[in-house]
Amino acid sequence: MHREPTRKGDLVTLTDSTLTEADARTMFERMRWPNGPVCTFDDCGGSEVYRISVAGKTLKSGRVVGPRELFKCKACRRQFTVTKGTAFEDSKIPLRTWLTVMYRMCSSKKSVSARQIEREFGLSHRAAWFMCHRIRWMMTDKNPERLSGTIEADETYVGGKHRGPKQPATTASRKAAYHTKTPVFGMVERGGEVRAMVMPKVSQNNVEHTIWNNVDRARTRLMTDEHPVYFHMAKMLPHGVIRHESEYVRGEVHTNTMESFWAILKRGLIGTYHHVDAGYLNMYVNEYEFRHNSRKVSDRERFLLLASQASDGRLEWYVGQKPSEEPSQAS
Repeated sequence: MHREPTRKGDLVTLTDSTLTEADARTMFERMRWPNGPVCTFDDCGGSEVYRISVAGKTLKSGRVVGPRELFKCKACRRQFTVTKGTAFEDSKIPLRTWLTVMYRMCSSKKSVSARQIEREFGLSHRAAWFMCHRIRWMMTDKNPERLSGTIEADETYVGGKHRGPKQPATTASRKAAYHTKTPVFGMVERGGEVRAMVMPKVSQNNVEHTIWNNVDRARTRLMTDEHPVYFHMAKMLPHGVIRHESEYVRGEVHTNTMESFWAILKRGLIGTYHHVDAGYLNMYVNEYEFRHNSRKVSDRERFLLLASQASDGRLEWYVGQKPSEEPSQAS
């Protein structure tokens, strides 16, 4: 595993077992406010802030809250912590654990499962699962830029029921598996970023709508395979088609970049998670998209990018999941 130089209380590696909660809070404070603390309340945003040290106490529920440091805004007179307005707000999981797991998910090419986090950090499976999904939500690009240049588009299918070790593939078994799989559609700018998302159905309308919302039409040349949903694309923008029945590359016409992304995604889903519920699949796709789009930077820079996205706001529960629902045991 890639390791960064250790320096307590600064932008340090998170593989150091002696990292304390105070170190983690100092680290996150410097990442969130490089020019000094500012008020986190939307209706204020004051820059004149001073620190308050609060002694530890025992709550009525019996939970012990250790000593902590608060901030108070001179303008609005309200108090807040360094995690106020972030995905970590009010979490009972120590911040050092959050940051360590974030670093692990950033630096592992195939990610880590909730089961592994559960074992390594002594968390319940529910807490580890929820934690990983919050981090995946942080990885989601909230304001993606449009792709341009040579764009490859392709679809794949994830999941489905296994035939069994002694059952050979037949036409009937392939058709049955097709209907139990979840379609995922993706586009990649050669040398640039990828956009991938779960699609209810791979239809002409869905594909065209997704492409129009994610590419710059005036500066795009599209590459696809011979799937019928792409037949009308040539009327709207330059379109190259590769027919996989007879060839995989014809000059610049191919979809190999997109297919390489699918290979990494599927190896990760099968090798790390073994099974992913279709209702949560988009979150896992977002995770692999984030790592692909930040592949040209170091693990440390990728971690800092993710930490900067933690301030997008508090997450009551991960997107698409109700608090009453239990996590899948396989994720």
